[in-house]
Amino acid sequence: MALKRLPLALIFLLSLLGSTIPTPTTATQEVSEWFTVNTPTDGKSGDWVLADGSDIQHLVMAIDGTIYAGANPSGTSYTLFKSTDDGFGWEYTGKVKDDIVDIATSPDDADTIYYATLSNIYKSTDAGDSFTPLTANPGGAGSDNIEITAIDVFPLDNKHIIAIGTRDTDSLEYGGVYILDENQPFTSWIDTDLDGYDVYAIAFSPNFAGDQQIVAVATDETDTLVTTTAEGDGWHQTVGDAVISGITPASAAIAFPSNYDSDVTAGDYVQFVAVNTGGNNGDIYLIEGVEAPDLSVATDLDIGADYGQSNVDVTSLAVSDKGTTAHLLAGAANSTQVYYSTDGGTSWEASSKPPTGESGTYVLMAADFAQSGRAYAATSGDSSAFSYTTDNSDTWNQIGLIDTDISNIIELAVSPNYSEDNTLFMLTWGGEHNLWRSSNEGERWERIYSSTLADVDSIDLIALPPEYDSDIVYLAGSSDGSPAIWKSTDNGQEFTHRSVPFTIDTWVVTNDKTLFIGSYDGSNGLVYRTTNSGLSYYTEAVAGSQSLNSITLSPDYDSDETILAGNTNGWVYWSNDNGNSFEPLPQDATSAPFTGAITVAFDPEYSENNTIYAASDTADGGIYRFDTDTSHSWKNIDSTLPAGGMIGQLKISAGGTLYATNFKADGGMERSLNPTYSVGSTFETVTHGLDDGVTLNGLWLSDHQLWSIDTTNSRLMTYIDSLTEPVILTSPQNKTPGTGTIVNHTINNIDLDWEVAKGATEYQWQLDREKDFSSVPTGFKGNPEASQTNLPALEPATTYYWRVRVTEPVLSPWSAKWSFTTSLGSETTAPTLYTPEAGDSSVPLKPIFQWSAISGADSYELLTSTDADFGNPSIKKVGDDALATTAWECDLSLSHDTTYYWKVRARGSDSYSAWSAVSAFTTKLPASTKVTQPPSSPSPPSPPPPPTQQTTPDWVFYMMGFLGFIIISLLATILVLVIRRPHSTNE
Repeated sequence: MALKRLPLALIFLLSLLGSTIPTPTTATQEVSEWFTVNTPTDGKSGDWVLADGSDIQHLVMAIDGTIYAGANPSGTSYTLFKSTDDGFGWEYTGKVKDDIVDIATSPDDADTIYYATLSNIYKSTDAGDSFTPLTANPGGAGSDNIEITAIDVFPLDNKHIIAIGTRDTDSLEYGGVYILDENQPFTSWIDTDLDGYDVYAIAFSPNFAGDQQIVAVATDETDTLVTTTAEGDGWHQTVGDAVISGITPASAAIAFPSNYDSDVTAGDYVQFVAVNTGGNNGDIYLIEGVEAPDLSVATDLDIGADYGQSNVDVTSLAVSDKGTTAHLLAGAANSTQVYYSTDGGTSWEASSKPPTGESGTYVLMAADFAQSGRAYAATSGDSSAFSYTTDNSDTWNQIGLIDTDISNIIELAVSPNYSEDNTLFMLTWGGEHNLWRSSNEGERWERIYSSTLADVDSIDLIALPPEYDSDIVYLAGSSDGSPAIWKSTDNGQEFTHRSVPFTIDTWVVTNDKTLFIGSYDGSNGLVYRTTNSGLSYYTEAVAGSQSLNSITLSPDYDSDETILAGNTNGWVYWSNDNGNSFEPLPQDATSAPFTGAITVAFDPEYSENNTIYAASDTADGGIYRFDTDTSHSWKNIDSTLPAGGMIGQLKISAGGTLYATNFKADGGMERSLNPTYSVGSTFETVTHGLDDGVTLNGLWLSDHQLWSIDTTNSRLMTYIDSLTEPVILTSPQNKTPGTGTIVNHTINNIDLDWEVAKGATEYQWQLDREKDFSSVPTGFKGNPEASQTNLPALEPATTYYWRVRVTEPVLSPWSAKWSFTTSLGSETTAPTLYTPEAGDSSVPLKPIFQWSAISGADSYELLTSTDADFGNPSIKKVGDDALATTAWECDLSLSHDTTYYWKVRARGSDSYSAWSAVSAFTTKLPASTKVTQPPSSPSPPSPPPPPTQQTTPDWVFYMMGFLGFIIISLLATILVLVIRRPHSTNE
């Protein structure tokens, strides 16, 4: 028990002594290392964003927003997939391997889902995790060429009623409509007696619970028929059939507007039917019902009429809202085009950027489509995918189950406002060129453009203007065999194509409309300028005799119109007339200063220092600096470039840190905090976080974050450089006087503290008597892992300078230079007060103050006050008013009969001793004051003397006090040693 109490006792003891326990801080490793950016990948591990051969069909949505679809990606034998995040991520579910012909979800139960094969129906009550078969072979499906074609379900009495359509593929043999009511015991499929027809679509009325209506799209192998059964009557009895003459369906679909009413007398009996004939003779039809035996009206809506198509086969359709405001989507069967109408089908438009793929387009509206405009499409064939739209169905982007591959990442563009919008654009190759966009740091990607689209042969380059608020995106590549530029003004949703009369080797975008393009005509490197987004070009300027590799603009281009260009044969060219002419650097050079392809960059302070940089991709080519005002040759500034290093790209941050990718295997990235130093630019190679053998190609920069392409593994890498700013010092505060206490004639126990630098794993501190740190004494520097260190013994009354920087994993700049001055002494060497003596009650109004001297003191500070905390001193001799000697006669009159407190401390050069103990005295009474004595009274008789007692000698009390002090000191020393042990280990 005593041992358990000891630590608490020690802590209490030290709290009385005023001690503090330091808390060490450790660095994190969240930054300052390369890590992989998430990019679209295939298979289960990649959430099936990529899915070779996906061929997606039969899109449906549960009431909780879960999307289900049939698909056949080559990476698995499973065929039923679902997504719970709007189609960005997918998983196969239920271990279904069947060929799915249709899927239906319950309108009131998110966990209930059915799917149909050609011969059977399967049900899940756990959101697709498992399935059980219903009564087998409805209507004879699975034999005699009878096949299930469609399924629909409706909740009824806490369970469901299921309807299916069948067909018989034999000529003049027919299928029908069959229902199964799960509420009935010993459930079996019931023939609804739709005789003489093959059925291709089946749907319950949205109001089935009240009207008992089922709608079917069927054929007698001559015409297409839209027919109904309702309220227990047979087919064709209540509502007249709608006949579409001369066509027969290969598939069909039915959709109801939100105000649908099966009562033909109410005026809202309107249905939409999609017909796919397999021969491009189908379309969307508006069905307006009339009472039987009259025929209902089927109006061909001619969705492709404005595009020269008299008929369009349609795989699926979806409808939202009602009447003339109904929004309809129709997915083409023989292409991936989506047609949409916003006026109830009166007029139609085709998507300007349709989903990718080849055919069989299934469409689906989100439950909140009227508010969000969000809809989905699924396609089959090469480059099939799950796509979505939010812009009135005009442009579609692919987000999941995309039939493509990423074998190479070609190019990247980073939003200039990345810190706010987190937007990246990535160009890839995998059998076709694909442009991807992410607005959440790569967490999710959507394919926004592709060479699978019409008039796009290839996409080679992507660029954004420096000001990205206008959502301008430029692409360069080829179209119909010729160079081309595409421009988007809506963040990549749509692009406008323009032909270019020359090859595009490199380029830079200046603003929304101005571009400089490097080209080659077989004899000369040429720079073209356009100020109208490529509608026309200024006369080309010659920049050497070889093709160009890089172009960049001065940081102050708008005012100085200066441009740099590096070619593929060792030359750097400079223009200060807005690209109208170029001259080599150096201007009098007769041979190329470098070899290979040259990358160029401006220093961010170019307007002040005229400094530019160049680097060569030739092995050991190096990184160079040049002053356009004074230099006559290029200066190699990276003396530590690893052997064989090949620089592929240069970037410089706004703060002046230079970065360069070394695309030699294991080359990593070169980094310099001080590339402008005339002597001793320091470079370091950054590979932390990279796998062995990685080669980096390309470099992109936004603020302190960089990106590069790992060409070895086809990965996008990023590096957050959190160590470009100096370390922030915290303690001792700058210019702190009287630091530390003397022990054995030296100052001990001074700690240096600084703020943790993100990503830092090791620091370096230096301490010196000289401000330039030119010769740091032995023991006055170290490399701790924590953000503090304990200093060695120091000299009293001495000013020291200190600084800190990060050394691992990379260097940071040195911190600011702070100083502190050590103390003159400790509490035991504080001045001793002599006069006035403590407790004196008749001190003159102008007393003489005297105290003991302190070695090394230049002056003494004196405080006198009527309150013990010296809140309002009567005498204040501090700072410039400090006293030069150890005695001072007061030069002002104190008050009579008043108690005063006083204390003194010694002062050296920016250093102080501890304050003395506080003493008190009382001034004398006024001279006129007389003390009167009362009359004396007789003294009482003296009591007898008390018995003689033994008196304790004074030396015993002194000895007890001394022993108590020794015990407290020993306990305090033990605790300090215990606390300091792990702290010292970290140093």
